[in-house]
Amino acid sequence: MSSDIIDMKARSREGRGLSQKAGEHWIEIQKNTFMNWVNLQLHGSGLAVSDFETDFDDGVRLCALVEALTSRKIGRVIKKPLNQHQALENVTLALRAIAEDGVRLVNIGSEDIVNGSLKLILGLAWRLILRYQIGKTKFPPKKLMLAWLQAVTPECNITNFTSDWNDGIALHALIEYCQPGLCPNWRQLSRSDRLENCTDAITLANEKLGIPIVVRPEDFCSPHLDDLSGMTYLSYFMNVDSPGYFATRREIRALLQGQASIENFTTDWNDGQLLCTLVKCVGGEVSGWPNMEPDRERNLQNGIDGARALGIEPIFSAKEMADPEVEHLGIMAYAAYFRTYKPVKIVQAKPTLNGNFDDVYVRQEKHFVVNAGGCSPSSIRAEVVGPTSTVPVDCRWDDDRCDCFFTPSETGQHKLSVLCDEENIPGCPVPFRVNSDRSKIAYQPLDRAVVGMNSELKVDTSSAGQGEIRIEATSPSGRVQTLPVMYHNEGVHAGNFVPNEVGEWTMNILYDGEDVQGSPYPVQVFDPSLVRITDLHGGKVGHGLSFGADASAAGEGEVTCEVTHEGETVPCYLTRGADNKYNVDFTPQGAGTYEIRAFMNSIEVKGSPFYSDIDVDSSPIDIMAVGSSPIDIGAVGSSPIDTGAVDSSPIDIGAVDSSPIDISVAESSPVATIVAESSSVVAADPSLVSGGVDELFNIDERTAEYSQNALSDAGYSHTAAGAVESAAIDHVHADSSVANIDTAVIVGSKVVSSMDRSETLVAGGSPYTVDILDSSRVTVTGEGLSLIPVNTPAVFTIQAHGAGGGKVDVDIT
Repeated sequence: MSSDIIDMKARSREGRGLSQKAGEHWIEIQKNTFMNWVNLQLHGSGLAVSDFETDFDDGVRLCALVEALTSRKIGRVIKKPLNQHQALENVTLALRAIAEDGVRLVNIGSEDIVNGSLKLILGLAWRLILRYQIGKTKFPPKKLMLAWLQAVTPECNITNFTSDWNDGIALHALIEYCQPGLCPNWRQLSRSDRLENCTDAITLANEKLGIPIVVRPEDFCSPHLDDLSGMTYLSYFMNVDSPGYFATRREIRALLQGQASIENFTTDWNDGQLLCTLVKCVGGEVSGWPNMEPDRERNLQNGIDGARALGIEPIFSAKEMADPEVEHLGIMAYAAYFRTYKPVKIVQAKPTLNGNFDDVYVRQEKHFVVNAGGCSPSSIRAEVVGPTSTVPVDCRWDDDRCDCFFTPSETGQHKLSVLCDEENIPGCPVPFRVNSDRSKIAYQPLDRAVVGMNSELKVDTSSAGQGEIRIEATSPSGRVQTLPVMYHNEGVHAGNFVPNEVGEWTMNILYDGEDVQGSPYPVQVFDPSLVRITDLHGGKVGHGLSFGADASAAGEGEVTCEVTHEGETVPCYLTRGADNKYNVDFTPQGAGTYEIRAFMNSIEVKGSPFYSDIDVDSSPIDIMAVGSSPIDIGAVGSSPIDTGAVDSSPIDIGAVDSSPIDISVAESSPVATIVAESSSVVAADPSLVSGGVDELFNIDERTAEYSQNALSDAGYSHTAAGAVESAAIDHVHADSSVANIDTAVIVGSKVVSSMDRSETLVAGGSPYTVDILDSSRVTVTGEGLSLIPVNTPAVFTIQAHGAGGGKVDVDIT
């Protein structure tokens, strides 16, 4: 039936059309039914229709409905049209899409929808129900539907879709047919309990059979129920893979007794073999059976003639049944009339086939058995034909039994033929589908992903066979994202995952609509840009510095840091606390700018690198006095130096004494080395020495060097890692007004240079005195130094005048 005829039918008296009359209530029932059907299609889209006259006027819901029915995107939809022009664009887009899908539009324009013409909108809804709910057919759908209902509920004498259903009894009988045992007492129901019967039946069908409630019980039992509403509801019982579809197929399989297989009510019937076998199985006669003709229509006609002889009239002609596009409802209704016959046993001297072809997988061996049935094994052969190739069959005979094996190399529809003398045996050919083997699919699961960054997920299907790969990622908030998948080569697919939300995502890898092994699995998504570095500031050399790294909002993962100064790595230590918050500690080892890089799961965080300026410690140095030990002229004395902090500031050391004193800081010793050379007077910088100093003069600048390692080895606790590279003794002076002093006054200072200041600090304990001796001025005279007899006293004199203060020791050996 053409779409324009259907349009007129929808508005005819029979269809209880769209011109409202006084006192008629069917229009409200039809409107409610169509609206329920539309909302069922829109389920999951977030949209719904409550008023046909206003809810389609912007075209948004209409476009969503068409996309749901066609299972495809129809183009760019303006989600929030601002004016009538944009609304017309949306409606035009939707109408063009259904026209391209074979629905002919008559007398309906975009303006009619935008302007809310209820009659035309209901007419459009009916055409959508006809095309996508009841099915595309060349034949009047009402005739096909009634034929099936009359075949499966013969006691109810169904002739229409209105009054015959008002009492609910026929609906109970239909439910009992679909699933025996649900309504076994339907014959005892009272016709007067219309509303109760309809309510019970509609509720039971919904709960047990999954039939949606598009018609309310009070409307279904109403005398104003219209044909279109009744057809819309009852179509759910007879669609492909519906409860009625499976019930009729179940009955036909029982009648066939294994003589032939049936999966559908379309292509399985095209060649006539199934129909002829069915007629034979209920006791009919078929011309030429079982040696069927290659002519499909001829075979079908023989089957139709055999069925007519039993009293079963055809619905379609042989030519129409041979059409691969034949409407399933017509053949299903025709087959249902065979259910009143009892199966009879067929005796024939022909080979038989035994095997289950519901679970055939690519690259997996399949086994079936052929029994010769009295025929010569040499006259029997088997062949399997796939979409693009013929599959070899290994036949192993043992008397009359042949075990057959084949291994398909491709997925898709296949056909098994077992031939005896080049003719198919009963039940052949057997159509079956070779499925992909999901267990052979290989992929490397994503462990982590970064917000805003693409993570590639590769899936290898080369060993699983042909099939469709779909990858879905579900965000922590429940939003499902379908990943774009690209086919590379040799069965390898790549999906691109760009998450936009922190947290645990769920990844589903589907092959031909089903999860592969290991799917779904979790993926942790993190965002390093959400890591916050806190409390980072400057510091002092030798003093620990601490700052925070807050990753509480960045997702699961590990934060790491790298600290460098002048190209050298500085050790740092991270402590992980609650809520993924870290404390970072390091100790600066020298003045200057420190670079801190922060990472989350090896990815640098936003704003990294960070910088911290470190100044030297201005704590004063300590020079530990030599003590009471005197120093001889020309000899070496020493005094330990503690800088208090490690830096490169110059260390100034001077002395006041009766001779020039050479003072230096040795590289390998943590001491100041003091050498007294002559009797002239040396003094320090007057700002550092107490007492009067009249006249100053410069002496040569000395060089000092300091080894930190030696200080550490010596056990001085105030030292830190590092070393003073060099220090200059640049404040040493002499005072000529001081004479004949046999002590040296040692003065120490340190010039501290920082990034923004320079200052001189006096060493602790400075100045302090050291006794300076001149042992060359000590003389010994007397006879006791000459040859002396044994047991005779020897006398000699020690003269130490001018040698400095000190104790004289005599050692006679």
